[in-house]
Amino acid sequence: MNSSSFELTLEQQFEMRRLQEDMEGMNREQAIELLLQVAELLMLRDNVIRDLMRQVDL
Repeated sequence: MNSSSFELTLEQQFEMRRLQEDMEGMNREQAIELLLQVAELLMLRDNVIRDLMRQVDL
């Protein structure tokens, strides 16, 4: 697998910078809430990928 596929694209780097700027104005509670939402979305993504892999005939 190409190691460059694990790097952020230019668009993703831009989005990360925008998120960083947005988060600088958050208080602790807001940051925790956002972190929990991100963790939930990552878990849901994992579930979708796992389900798709089960459906694939190898």
